[in-house]
Amino acid sequence: MKSLFFALALMAFPACTFAQDDLSADTESASKLHVSYEAEADYSYVGDARTRLGDGRTGPVSEQSDFAHFVVTPQWGDGPLYRFGLEWQRYSFGLPRLARLPNTLQSINAVIGADLQLFQSWLVRAEAQPGVYSDFHDVGSGDFNVPFLIGGSYIASADLQWVLGVSVDVNREWPVIPAVGVRWGFHDHWVLNLVLPSPRLEFAYSKTLTLFAGGDFKGATYRVDENFGTSHGKPALNDAIVEYDEVRVGGGAVWKASHDLTLEAEGGYMPFREFNFHRAETRFRTENGAPYGQLSLHGKF
Repeated sequence: MKSLFFALALMAFPACTFAQDDLSADTESASKLHVSYEAEADYSYVGDARTRLGDGRTGPVSEQSDFAHFVVTPQWGDGPLYRFGLEWQRYSFGLPRLARLPNTLQSINAVIGADLQLFQSWLVRAEAQPGVYSDFHDVGSGDFNVPFLIGGSYIASADLQWVLGVSVDVNREWPVIPAVGVRWGFHDHWVLNLVLPSPRLEFAYSKTLTLFAGGDFKGATYRVDENFGTSHGKPALNDAIVEYDEVRVGGGAVWKASHDLTLEAEGGYMPFREFNFHRAETRFRTENGAPYGQLSLHGKF
């Protein structure tokens, strides 16, 4: 869900670009190429969370996750902002012996989309993320998927922006998920940012330091290998789709290192995690949560 709603979160802010390459200094503005970039990387660790493993068994499951995102957005004159880039997400789990869970879930996908401005206050985004979503054991054509989203941001004022959209993933138990959010700067130092995947309350302590508290929703769908079920004592899970979902609650700080670069540190508690093999009618959930910590780097150039 993070990769799908990441674009919606970005839409809560007006797009900014700068002239990277003037194709012809003597032509009108419509012939100029403007290019901007966005980049994000994060690493997090979640401690042992007691998890149902099937057959009445439970055991501790820890997690390390990595995420990287890089997108180039060219724009010719006042036309649409096109979006081309790559994303990588990896979850690595520390598992008890004989657990019927994948030790790795990973995706490598392209980002292909466009931002369109409608009227004076609407920014609309359409984006597809074709790629491989798998445990990366015996990768085949069945691991390929194309989740996509369509969303819009209505800029009511400099302090109030509404966001709505829908994400589609045919491999999810619920293939279509709508989303509505708002970003409201209700005070000189306070912002209520209720935009997925990271709704939060923000306090601008200074020009370079912002404190926040809120939540984070992570997850996506993946296909395990064709022998996964057999090797784990449940053949029904062979070549199965697993929907991974996780919820975190915590707080942290954002440091604006420069005009284009921010560093973020957060920590808190993960109360919910689920591995849902919904087509095989099998679910593995946490029975209690675990603490987590995360470091992130964000850039917009």
